[in-house]
Amino acid sequence: MKYLILLIFSLLVFACSNGKRVYWCGDHACINNKEKEAYFKKTMIVEIRELSKQNKKSKSELEIIKKQAGLEQKKEIKNEKELAKQVRLDKKRRIKEEKELAKQVRLEEKKIIKEEKKSYKKKILKTENVPLEKEIVINTGIARIDISSNEFKELVEKITNKNMFRPYPNINDIPN
Repeated sequence: MKYLILLIFSLLVFACSNGKRVYWCGDHACINNKEKEAYFKKTMIVEIRELSKQNKKSKSELEIIKKQAGLEQKKEIKNEKELAKQVRLDKKRRIKEEKELAKQVRLEEKKIIKEEKKSYKKKILKTENVPLEKEIVINTGIARIDISSNEFKELVEKITNKNMFRPYPNINDIPN
């Protein structure tokens, strides 16, 4: 009875044991579970092939294909890392250049402001030296006209006051 139970148990173990199976992703064997899952998500199909003792050549070819695919995957990962590094370096370089340009713009603005202050001071000094009231003498063949700057300013004020409430000022309406 012991031998019979042992025999049945051993038959069950060998019958239910899993043979050498390989998952196929399209035209090649899947390298690992990640690739199998990715292929399944993409196509919703994954083939399972059993390897027998007769297919030893195909088994060795499978191993070669797996190694090549693994090497290609490593190369792709390495290239991706290099590209990411290059992108980071380019970004840092661009930020640095932008900072330098901003600094140059600020310096140029400061120079322009200083020059404007100097020119403004020079204009103030010139206007202080020149008398405020000017008299313009226009000598034409017919009559001689004397116009002082104060009179002109008064005329401008009168015209603006008179035309302030009009939608369009009449500049030809000169008050006496």
